[in-house]
Amino acid sequence: MTTPALYNNRYPQMVHEYFVQRVRAAMAARRERLARLRTRREAENYARAVRELAAQSFQPYFPKTKCALAARVTGRADNPNFTLDKIVFQSRPEFYVTANLYLPLKLDAPAPAVLGLCGHALNGKQAEPYYSFAQGLADKGFVCLLMDPISQGERWQHDRPRGAPMPGLCHAHNLLGNQMVLTDDFFGAWRVYDAIRALDYLFTRPEVDPARVGVTGNSGGGTLSAYLTALDPRLAMAAPSCYICSWQTQVENEIPADAEQNPPGILAHGMDEADLLIAYAPRPTIVLGQYYDFFDCRYTQAAYRELRRVHSLLGSPATAQCFIGPTTHGYSIHNREAMYRFFMRHAGIAGPAREPRITPFSVADTRVLPRTRTARLPGRRVFEFTRDRAAALTSKRGRPVGKRLQQAVLKVLGIELETKPPHYRVTPRYIRVRPELKMRGQFLAETAPGILTALTVCGGPEQHPQHLPAGRLIAYVGHTAGETDLLADPAARALLRGKRAVVAIDPRGIGQSEPLTCGERDFFAPYKADYLYATLHEMFGENYLGARVYDVLRALDLLYAEGATEIELAGRGLGSVTAAFAALLHPRRPRVRLWHYLPAYRMLADAQYYTWPLSVMPRGVLRHFDLPDVYRALGRRLRKSAPWDVRMRPPR
Repeated sequence: MTTPALYNNRYPQMVHEYFVQRVRAAMAARRERLARLRTRREAENYARAVRELAAQSFQPYFPKTKCALAARVTGRADNPNFTLDKIVFQSRPEFYVTANLYLPLKLDAPAPAVLGLCGHALNGKQAEPYYSFAQGLADKGFVCLLMDPISQGERWQHDRPRGAPMPGLCHAHNLLGNQMVLTDDFFGAWRVYDAIRALDYLFTRPEVDPARVGVTGNSGGGTLSAYLTALDPRLAMAAPSCYICSWQTQVENEIPADAEQNPPGILAHGMDEADLLIAYAPRPTIVLGQYYDFFDCRYTQAAYRELRRVHSLLGSPATAQCFIGPTTHGYSIHNREAMYRFFMRHAGIAGPAREPRITPFSVADTRVLPRTRTARLPGRRVFEFTRDRAAALTSKRGRPVGKRLQQAVLKVLGIELETKPPHYRVTPRYIRVRPELKMRGQFLAETAPGILTALTVCGGPEQHPQHLPAGRLIAYVGHTAGETDLLADPAARALLRGKRAVVAIDPRGIGQSEPLTCGERDFFAPYKADYLYATLHEMFGENYLGARVYDVLRALDLLYAEGATEIELAGRGLGSVTAAFAALLHPRRPRVRLWHYLPAYRMLADAQYYTWPLSVMPRGVLRHFDLPDVYRALGRRLRKSAPWDVRMRPPR
């Protein structure tokens, strides 16, 4: 954890406001496109366009062919009000899904059906709000399939770590999802593909009317309901709860989202959450929210108005509805009854929408497979698929070298090299007096619109604080803050003992611009600020690491332009990855020394548990190269020592 008292954290909102402005601009352009719709044909074209764009963020990560479901009914539980079948099927080869199928007692003809998608409840289908709506739907005459999400219910993925508690639910999702990025995969696609295969199973049941199948879910299940609504034409109706608002609120209100909730490239496509529902307009859809939800109900209502306008242009205003419950985040009885009422009307079922008395369930009541000592499902786990995919990519790509490697690095990081040095500001008044650092000056390079990269000059000859140092320099990229490292890390402090000036470079989100957002000061908290901005880069089709490498490259351009004759790069921890790429890409070919470095991305792809953050993981890197390729290419220019393992500590 970084300590603010140790360094000048002068721009804690910089990265946040950078994304606020970018997302606002994207959403404003989208609203203008929607406002220009005037005719049915224009509305149809808009729906078709967002349907195709949504597919681009998900379908590349689906299997090319569907495997056999190999579905089994492992047991049946009878109840005075319904029957419950215990189901297991495979959505991918050797990847199993557990589910409960709720059947009405009286089925004289094929009945309407609903796929129920659970939110972030550790016990999945056994959580009270979810089995409540499944029982409520069965009472109204619907078949309801309620499935366990990955890492919930009977589908927990991880072994218990040695000497540490099990990760929390959201952290477990992110452990699986973040490492997938290295192999160019997307956890959200795995989640929604499970739901597609669950629909496949529903359509095999003779009790189900295939023309009247809907989907509902809350929170994370609301997310998946919206995804499925955009991706599967077989659905007849949808009721996402406590999710639909706007990606603008994700950044403005400082709300990180699980790995599955950040579709790659979706913001680059100019889409918002309402577009997921517009994709198959005028499909009957009710948007459910809560007045006191952290998913801002102002934007939920705005999304509904956009949806209704498109439905109206398509001649069907009554097929779009909205209900805002009176409580906090969750699938409350108010929202459940609004969903019953809507689905009953569109499925042609008469009767009251009140929820019946719910039968409480124990784990034994709903368990699909026998409890085992390890509590593991048969088959393979998500991180094992990722490990095997990483091995296959490594074998396929060979060893890139020379220009091929350089071009691959530029492509993966999303960097275009510049020639003209950036504009910079001089900030001598803000230098803290630290005799041990021998501070000479502080400068801010404007490396991108709204982005300031801090350069703090320490040690070396005395100089006027208005001017950057000339001659032979060391450019240091710290772990989470250059100034903190120079004070606290022995190897970094040793840099100050020489005669050369040391310029601590803080790229965006590091040191002087480390965010103070998301209510958490632990830089490596798995669900906080550094993670939030890494996911936003993903949604713009970029990566945070590439942005930080670009900042360091521009800082080097500035130093060379202002009189540096030779620069040696140095990097530690997170900064070691940034410094290695900068040394490889900069045309002046600087020498570089690294410590506490990451030996290989493959290590992270192979691990169940790791602490290196998403912000050092560029999408698809293992398709093209790994860090050992970069280290080999640096050759004699590179000195490295004291590697860290997957948990950012010395190897045992």
